[in-house]
Amino acid sequence: MKNCNWEEIHGFYSPSEYKIFCLWLMGQVETGQVEEVEVSVFSADVPYGVSERWFACKQSGEVWRLIAPEAPFRGAWEPRSKSNSL
Repeated sequence: MKNCNWEEIHGFYSPSEYKIFCLWLMGQVETGQVEEVEVSVFSADVPYGVSERWFACKQSGEVWRLIAPEAPFRGAWEPRSKSNSL
């Protein structure tokens, strides 16, 4: 199985960087390389009220999570297996 070669992001440096990343990710969804999947159980390590979305790489089946920045938390893009709720 191939993987998507995604790299973890441990904090977005600006709202613009997050927006650009989201545009890139939505482009991946639109081309059919990635699909957004329903969040079945929200992760315990995500600050209350912060958006968490999950995305699956169709090549590998890996599920990653996108956590929106909400000051002072800078957001994240990481494999779902990093979540404390697993």
